[in-house]
Amino acid sequence: MNGSLSPSGWSRYQWLTVVTAALTLALIAVGAIVRTTDSGLGCPDWPLCHGRLIPPADQTAIIEYSHRTLAAVVGLLVVTTALVTLRIRKIDTTARALAAASLPLLGLQAWLGKVTVERELPAEVITFHLGTALVLLAVLALLALFAFLGEGRTTLDDPERRTFARIAMVSAAVTAGVLLIGAYVVGSGSTSACTTWPSCVEAPIPFVDGGRETSIHWLHRITVVLGLGAVAFVALAASQLSNAPGVRFGGWVLVGLYVLQIAIGGLNVLTDFSEAALVAHLAVAAAIWATMVLLVVGSRMQAEPTRTVEASRPAPARPGEARAGTSG
Repeated sequence: MNGSLSPSGWSRYQWLTVVTAALTLALIAVGAIVRTTDSGLGCPDWPLCHGRLIPPADQTAIIEYSHRTLAAVVGLLVVTTALVTLRIRKIDTTARALAAASLPLLGLQAWLGKVTVERELPAEVITFHLGTALVLLAVLALLALFAFLGEGRTTLDDPERRTFARIAMVSAAVTAGVLLIGAYVVGSGSTSACTTWPSCVEAPIPFVDGGRETSIHWLHRITVVLGLGAVAFVALAASQLSNAPGVRFGGWVLVGLYVLQIAIGGLNVLTDFSEAALVAHLAVAAAIWATMVLLVVGSRMQAEPTRTVEASRPAPARPGEARAGTSG
């Protein structure tokens, strides 16, 4: 299976994988809305809301229940994607393994959501919850990638690609660390510990002035700078790859997303930590993570050759030769 770059030429399976990954990203963003509006305990029980199937007419309950509803839709899509992949990708062992892995990840994510409510939003569980969501997003993004590369894709094993993949893998780990520390900042209530940017009037000297919350906030800002260096290194390495326009484009997309992410981080402070800025901050962060994962794997892959109509036609018979299936 080899898809067109134009959405009009996508197969149903390709659409399914893209929509599933996109809605998983949207679910992560909606989770940010739940946290920024303090709606995590809007429904103090699980899976019901105040013991009811329909939430009461309360803003926090509606927001939390909307998150759960979207999570249910995403769950159905993940299960459907996994089952369809296992049914149609008979020889694609990697895609089949990813599809199988998505199911226990989905179950773990649902269980963590339940634990988060029952334990009243501890920062460690919130961070682990986001971490699992990012792993699931990576799995679904790769399934979408393989849906377009096709079962007949080949692995590029030249030294140049291997080196780039190693650089991208390390940078992906750094990016994941930045995201998880950012989640811990929110979960620990340290988001507004610094009310100025890029400095911090509450703690001008990191880890010396201020208290625990400002130190957590400073840790996130410092790791963001490390993440910028990692992203820039990936983009530079991608620009030097030969015969890899898609990877080079991905590198520039990555830089653009990260610069946007830094700008949104500044807007968090300048807008007094508005809900829109906080949600955009996490949504773009998750997009950066997915892009990094796609670069790590996609840089080593080549799509299966496109079978043209002319190539699929039988060769004409030579003079004096009988066509197959006819008597001579």
